[in-house]
Amino acid sequence: MSYKLDLSDIDRGAQASLTAQIAERLQHAIDTGALAPGEKLPTTRALAEQAGINHLTAVRVYRRLAEQGYVTASVGRGTFVRAVPPALDRDPIDWQTAVLPELRPSYSHETFAATYLIPSDPDIVSLAAGAPDSVIYPAAALGRIAGEVLDEVGGDALGYLDPDGLYELREEIAKRGRRLGFAQTAEEIMVTSGARQAIDLVCRGVVAPGDVVVCESPTFIGILSSLQVTGARVIGVPVDENGMDVDALERILARHEVKLVAVQPGCQNPTGQDLSAARSQRLVELARERSFFILEDGVYATVRFDGDDHPRLRHFAPDHVIYVDSLSKTIGGGLRLGWVAASGPVRQRVSWLKLHNDTHTSSLVQYIAHRWLRSGDHEDLLHDSNPMYALRCDALRASLERYLGDEVTVRRPVGGHHLWVTFRRPIDERALLSEAIRCGVTFVPGGAMLAEPPTATSMRLSFARLEPEELDEGVRRLAKAVLAVRHRASRPGRVQFS
Repeated sequence: MSYKLDLSDIDRGAQASLTAQIAERLQHAIDTGALAPGEKLPTTRALAEQAGINHLTAVRVYRRLAEQGYVTASVGRGTFVRAVPPALDRDPIDWQTAVLPELRPSYSHETFAATYLIPSDPDIVSLAAGAPDSVIYPAAALGRIAGEVLDEVGGDALGYLDPDGLYELREEIAKRGRRLGFAQTAEEIMVTSGARQAIDLVCRGVVAPGDVVVCESPTFIGILSSLQVTGARVIGVPVDENGMDVDALERILARHEVKLVAVQPGCQNPTGQDLSAARSQRLVELARERSFFILEDGVYATVRFDGDDHPRLRHFAPDHVIYVDSLSKTIGGGLRLGWVAASGPVRQRVSWLKLHNDTHTSSLVQYIAHRWLRSGDHEDLLHDSNPMYALRCDALRASLERYLGDEVTVRRPVGGHHLWVTFRRPIDERALLSEAIRCGVTFVPGGAMLAEPPTATSMRLSFARLEPEELDEGVRRLAKAVLAVRHRASRPGRVQFS
């Protein structure tokens, strides 16, 4: 063997075992071609002597390499590098990209994660993350409830449940619905691992490849992506101060047989607007006339700054409206506790999909959520937190006026966690996102939330989890990024794309 195994820098005091370190060194040699396919390796005794290890460790090194497909051993002949080592087993062309369908939004996963999720870098001001302020989470109360559940329910709280969910929790959810003005029963409700899963199960259960579906544009990214991966044709309908443009929907219905319309009637994400009473009534009438489903997302409907709660569409047409909701925006998104309310065959279909997806939502979380809702503290939490969000919303609007008043327009939402901000003049969205990250601030690019090609450059800015001074600093950095992108676009020889 021409290859010389150098173990002079092996850390014999490291947490990683000697076996793992030596095996990784030999794997690297095989991956890089320093050890050629078919080449014979030293005997275990020779390896032990060369590496200064005992014979048993050498045996374990070769065993690990064999288990990982790097070497083969033959009694009486020795140990050899596999003829086709793992690193060379790969197709030289990127065949996966060629055969996989395109995903929208077309931003890279890394860029999307950097903007949409809560950043791990404390120096980044995230105006993107659609998460509540963790200070409102009732951690102490939930901790006490968790202890009570484990003391009183015992191991059953950690065992399997009915795939539809804990019946007592479903009863509490049904009672809450009745308090909000729409009748539902525990049998109509299925507990899910967050509203995001609920939306996905509904889309998979209702929509087939080639179907025509309609959603708001802009809309929640989770709705848009769940519809797109079904293989359906997704048509977007504009949103204004009165919610989804139902007149535009009627024009679509005149040309297409629509299977499902996805809508957020209360405090829409990202615009924060309500669907007007007249449009709500007409939408329900159209569903009955044309026999399509309505997917109603009510996640933000109770995150309301002022005025009466928006009536749920499901109350008016339970056979046509599939309702999804969650506790993510109140007691904690990390609990992943949501639900679907549906009637008829579609209810059984989403239940079957849930069973074959993850069996059921966390038992312990369901027991905790049941006792939390039963306590009556949930409504008090909404009453206390919504005014805070209203103040932060106004603080963000004031900062936008201060730093970007000549650049953007924004309408005050009736509720929710976001502002939908539109530029007065086109600006390169991707360039702005990249520059903003360099300046230490993130946002959700508008193109990621649109089902149709944009007519203007927009972005979603979230205010829920930041104090007013943090929001102000974020907008200051964003304004700096806008200025830099405008400056580069104005240089001779450069073309700005909207």
